[in-house]
Amino acid sequence: MRNLLFSRLIVAVCAMSTLFAVQAFADYPENEVYLGLFGGVHLPERNWDFGDDTQNPQPLPTWSADMGVRLGYQLSKRWAVELGAGYLPITADLGGKSHAFRYDADVLFHLLTSDWTPFIVAGFGAYHSTGGALGKDVDPQVHAGVGVRGLILPWLALRAEAREMWTDGFDAANAWNLGVTAGVDIFFGGKKAESKPAPVVVENDRDHDGVLDVDDKCPDVAGTAERAGCPAPADRDGDGILDADDKCPDVAGKKELNGCPDKDGDGIADGDDKCPDVAGKKELAGCPDSDNDGIADADDKCPTLAGTANRRGCPDRDGDGILDADDKCPDIAGVKEADGCLPKAVQAFAGVIKGINFDTGKASIMKSSHKVLESALPVLKQYASLRLRIEGHTDNVGDSAANKKLSQERADAVRTFFAEHGIEANRFETVGFGDSKPIADNKTKPGRAQNRRIEFAVIGAQ
Repeated sequence: MRNLLFSRLIVAVCAMSTLFAVQAFADYPENEVYLGLFGGVHLPERNWDFGDDTQNPQPLPTWSADMGVRLGYQLSKRWAVELGAGYLPITADLGGKSHAFRYDADVLFHLLTSDWTPFIVAGFGAYHSTGGALGKDVDPQVHAGVGVRGLILPWLALRAEAREMWTDGFDAANAWNLGVTAGVDIFFGGKKAESKPAPVVVENDRDHDGVLDVDDKCPDVAGTAERAGCPAPADRDGDGILDADDKCPDVAGKKELNGCPDKDGDGIADGDDKCPDVAGKKELAGCPDSDNDGIADADDKCPTLAGTANRRGCPDRDGDGILDADDKCPDIAGVKEADGCLPKAVQAFAGVIKGINFDTGKASIMKSSHKVLESALPVLKQYASLRLRIEGHTDNVGDSAANKKLSQERADAVRTFFAEHGIEANRFETVGFGDSKPIADNKTKPGRAQNRRIEFAVIGAQ
């Protein structure tokens, strides 16, 4: 029963703390003396041996009034120490009143720093009976309790608490008493607590231009009130193009280039121009091409002579893969081994190659033609840079599409023959012209025989 009652009181104190947690009026004053007044009830719970008649102890009432004063010192917002005295007018069950007192020395601790806060208290003291039905007696006691305290004015706090007290009992057993009180604490002397100022609502002005953010259309850039917080249109580089439209706002430029400069005047903004100090071509990212061969001078090995990309901008008129500057025969495709010229041994295998025959209507080389092809092998091996185009031709007998296909297959068969005899196949190109390039009259048998042929053409060096 005792534990249940005390637990309910603890819950009640916490509920009161929540209920009265209203807007703060002031802070608890530090280093200040206060006087407390309280009143309540005192409930003997079990086995209290109080009085001087140990042979015939007086049965105590189930409750009595409890009123008194306390003198305290507020050390900080959380801690305080106190001395207290309470008057207990006890009426014994057998009749007769007794005047009893209790004395306390306590330490108090606020659980919160707010003005309304629950607290815990603990200390020691004594019960004192001065006479009457109980006679004279003094019983020591220790106690602990919980409560709630609320500062409603800078100098006045309300207070309610419940304490459990342990004291002398019959037969060397402890007695338990419960005290429940409410009262006020009055602070005086020392530094008076000052009321907390009302919170000041500060409206934001991030860019510090005097226009509040809620009204500022440009809250991150300082402006003017006339422009609703926005700055006047800016043109930092003074080129007549507002910064908002200027891709190069810090460097004066041209309107047609969105405000960017063009030092060499080639119509390409310097930021996009790989050669900003020399006028060039747009397709070459602003770099010049003196020989107009489509290769920028910086990448052209022959910047004053038109050339080809695969020759790093240098010319090769005969297309044999040997630059004109190194080619002793720049107008005739030749081989590297002869400094770009065409040796007589190679010339023998240029043009129509007689004696290369195929089975009728097929791409298989007749054995009688192997000797002619084998005679070319030493030349191909001697001039390893030589590249040839093998061309296949037919007469006009039959379907043109079929003739073209047959001529291609025959040219491929010649390349295969050379590859099978140790010559790299990538040194040859093959093409079938069918009956599209006759060299004789297809109306005669001798003419048709001439038109069925294989030709070799020198196409340069590897």
